[in-house]
Amino acid sequence: MAKAKIIFQSEEEVTGKFRRTGEYVHYAGKLTVFDRKTKPVILELKCIYNNFILEEIMDSEISFKGGSISQVYAKLSKWYLKFEIVFQN
Repeated sequence: MAKAKIIFQSEEEVTGKFRRTGEYVHYAGKLTVFDRKTKPVILELKCIYNNFILEEIMDSEISFKGGSISQVYAKLSKWYLKFEIVFQN
């Protein structure tokens, strides 16, 4: 089986604000788009800064896969809302 080719790759930074305390959560990583049919978009993030309250319950590394960039960021948004975090840029 041939390895999928990378069509597009970029460095991403995602910042969110925890509603309860007003502190920020920062994640950085890579957004990669492959030339395959099933889940060609992958967003791999690693925690840069996490406040003490969320440190125990949130993942330090996480990956989202989807059919489009919009779908991947929608999954990220749902994951953020699960922890009561809103996007801040």
